[in-house]
Amino acid sequence: MADNVNPRRYTSPVREQRAQQTRTAVLDAAEQMFTTRGFVRTTLPAVAEEAGVSLATVKLAFGTKTDLLLNVWHRTLAGGVDDQVPVVERDWYKQQFEIADPIQRIAFATGNGLMIRRRIAGLIAVIEAGATVDDTLAALRDRMFEEHWHVTRNFAQRLADDGHLRDGLTVERATDELWLLNHVSNYRHLTETRGWSAAEYEAWLTRSVSHALLKPELY
Repeated sequence: MADNVNPRRYTSPVREQRAQQTRTAVLDAAEQMFTTRGFVRTTLPAVAEEAGVSLATVKLAFGTKTDLLLNVWHRTLAGGVDDQVPVVERDWYKQQFEIADPIQRIAFATGNGLMIRRRIAGLIAVIEAGATVDDTLAALRDRMFEEHWHVTRNFAQRLADDGHLRDGLTVERATDELWLLNHVSNYRHLTETRGWSAAEYEAWLTRSVSHALLKPELY
């Protein structure tokens, strides 16, 4: 009777590299099409053609068009890195809590937030437009806003724990105010509609958050 032997799984570095290159090509093509054509007018066959791969390859790697957009979103949020590490686990997010001065902490957070908004503003517009015709995208939009609120709450809680919130301001209300001030729609309105520079927006947001949340003697 033959011994039971666990077969050794063969992995090829070359094959894995090619698979990653294909995945990157598809994500690049999809991001370009989603942001220029929108969700409805972007099709999987067009993405496959732009990426130089077969439609079957795109479907096998990503599934539906909605799933593909979700993967593009995660990569864009991560700064072009194809992973899904939560914001609260990233080094820059942890570093802000090492800053003792509350205004400097807010300024640091604002600068990092600005980098993210500049990356995601176009895709958020795509998701918001697509949410009107796709229930999955509507759920994604709602989840994004909810997750952003909870990340914001953590920041507000740390300000409260350090005794920096102005008198009478609860963590819940501070979170709501901070969430609204940081909303990407404000960034789009001020920079795209009103023509503010990124530096002007960043200075306004730092000043607005500081005055809205902190004790008067701190600023």
